[in-house]
Amino acid sequence: MRDLIKQRPALTGIVLVAIVNLIMIVLGLPLMGIGNLDFLVGLFLLVLASIFIVGSGHLFTGWRFSFKKKSDLEAENAPKHPAAKDVASIKNQPIKVNKYARFCLRVGGFMLVLGIVLTSIAP
Repeated sequence: MRDLIKQRPALTGIVLVAIVNLIMIVLGLPLMGIGNLDFLVGLFLLVLASIFIVGSGHLFTGWRFSFKKKSDLEAENAPKHPAAKDVASIKNQPIKVNKYARFCLRVGGFMLVLGIVLTSIAP
């Protein structure tokens, strides 16, 4: 069982979502509410997947947020900003989709479709 979870985490997540939805239907919750919840969670997972994709694609390279005032000594010893050519060479690498993004894309897509189906068949 553990091997299946480790080898196919997206399939395990989809089965878990289906089981939770079936339990909510058996408990008597309205299909419209279940569908809306699935749709919102699916959208959240798709946004999370896009953050993972952007983060692993080095597209945040070159961003620096420093709101603290520095003394003269700290300013002299602070690391220098990378050259534009270095940042460009890092950003031009191919985009990588890691395992967390794949999981979020697959489960989020399933939940999105499930939410649309449950909302459309609600009385």
